[in-house]
Amino acid sequence: MKNLLIIDDDDRIRKIIKIQLHKKSINIFDAPDKSTTFEILNKAKMDIVICDIKMKDTNGFVILQEIKKKFPELPVIMLTGYIDKKVSERAAKLGSFDFITKPVRRENLISIISRAIGEI
Repeated sequence: MKNLLIIDDDDRIRKIIKIQLHKKSINIFDAPDKSTTFEILNKAKMDIVICDIKMKDTNGFVILQEIKKKFPELPVIMLTGYIDKKVSERAAKLGSFDFITKPVRRENLISIISRAIGEI
């Protein structure tokens, strides 16, 4: 079974993604902030991460950069409510696997995760 970490300061978004992936063969962990993110990443091996870009205590790009330093092979999908070519280009430049916008569509989410880690 694969492990997925959702990083978003919005409890509702984390819950929506969990519901969308409910019947899939995946263990879901979640973190509302940077410190919780790295507590989880240092304790459990993740297969994929979904990380919001705009959060209260930090910027998702900062988290992405730190993840890529410590876990360079870990695929990270960046999540945002803003559709902006510059944002998606920056995410790609910093090593994100892909980019997804809110509201998150289940089919799109599953497709991107499956491309990153295989069928779930």
